[in-house]
Amino acid sequence: MDIKHSTGEMAIASVKGYIWFLCLNIICCLWLVLRVFGGASIPLDAENYTLPLYGIIGFSLFNALVTWRLHDRINEGLYQKCLPAIVLIFSAFWSVIFFHMLNDFQQPTIAMVALVIVLLPATITFYISAKLLTLFIVPIIATVIFGGFISPMVFTLLQSIAAVIILIVVLSARYILIESYQRTQRSEYEKNLLIKKLLRLANYDTLTGLYNRHSLGEYFARSTRSLVQGKKSLFLIVLDIDFFKQYNDLYGHVEGDKCLIRVSRCIEQSLRKDTDAAFRFGGEEFVVMATCDGPGSALSIAKRIQHALAEARIPHKGSTVSPRVTMSLGVARWHPGMTMEALLEFADKQLYQAKRDGRNRICWERQKRE
Repeated sequence: MDIKHSTGEMAIASVKGYIWFLCLNIICCLWLVLRVFGGASIPLDAENYTLPLYGIIGFSLFNALVTWRLHDRINEGLYQKCLPAIVLIFSAFWSVIFFHMLNDFQQPTIAMVALVIVLLPATITFYISAKLLTLFIVPIIATVIFGGFISPMVFTLLQSIAAVIILIVVLSARYILIESYQRTQRSEYEKNLLIKKLLRLANYDTLTGLYNRHSLGEYFARSTRSLVQGKKSLFLIVLDIDFFKQYNDLYGHVEGDKCLIRVSRCIEQSLRKDTDAAFRFGGEEFVVMATCDGPGSALSIAKRIQHALAEARIPHKGSTVSPRVTMSLGVARWHPGMTMEALLEFADKQLYQAKRDGRNRICWERQKRE
């Protein structure tokens, strides 16, 4: 997972955080409206503040309404593409306000306090996206610096230090939030990875990588539900390695495990991806479930498995039917109302018949043999 990439996208940290940012914009503007138009002790030119203040209030209300409608989709689609322009408009309005505040107020304290109130919420809201945060902060900071130079008011050393501290606080806040975000992302990634591992242990055989016996019931239920109104049929193939006990006795259990892995690969490569699934049922026994048009398709799968195993040419000196590893297969067809246990029992009967008939062969329902 590329955490650095995820932190650089044009994204809002959260819907609630964005609405909080918009609300603080409105509150701060309303406070300034009361101060500018409410008879402040310092004579102010109200015309300089009318457009940016009411612009921020109206723009914030509009974006709050859009965000409420979009909710978790604010980082998607058209609104996500418009975010840089939206942030830049907010920044332009605030830049005008701060420029006039520095020129109209006798002390910069009010401007500095308002600057903190505006920049910190923006940092918390846009910290994930360096681009959005830069678009918001840089015009305001540039305007404050420019306004400080042309303002008739002289900044004291302490006031200048306070402005620098504000910048340091804003920048450090973003890095702290990014670090916390990255830890959260790593923790979430590790948790999801652990969940996937647990699911794999629960559903897959650790030796062969095939589905395990536990997954068979769930797959059967899903398959039969999808076939209720369909024209296809579900077939179950039970496969058993011939004389596998003798193989283990002759070659040892380590080689026996290798043999099981090679056999499972032969089964996998013989299946169709979308309609078939293979399971290790236990020991040297495997099960294949296949959705087919008819018995001919199911028998073709069984023959492909036999052919792939023959091509693998796994030596087996303990077998009495072939010098290579072979399998016996039983095929059964599911009928509506039949349980998985009944289907397995019917397929087992075909498997036992194949073994009685000499092994290394396929038997399917009604004792028909291939």
